[in-house]
Amino acid sequence: MRAVFLASITVLLAGCASSGGMRTINSTPPGALVTVEGYGECETPCTIKLDGSRHITVAKAGYKAQRFYISPDGQPVEVILELAAPAGEVDETSLPAID
Repeated sequence: MRAVFLASITVLLAGCASSGGMRTINSTPPGALVTVEGYGECETPCTIKLDGSRHITVAKAGYKAQRFYISPDGQPVEVILELAAPAGEVDETSLPAID
């Protein structure tokens, strides 16, 4: 009986340890900076540990930052970053000469 009880406790603890509020953040393009409520940072793809629901920001130079609210457990977060300015043709005559 004691062995069954200990085995049950071990399974329960293993389940708690495996979830632990970990969320993976992926971005397209990769290499975006992830901050949690302005603190800490990692570069996508990365995994962050959350102790509760938090606001996160995913940002990369040249792209619009994405801000949203996530909970500690769930599927990986997939963020598609949008270019900050539309890409178009460059007027070569308006650019200064490079010597």
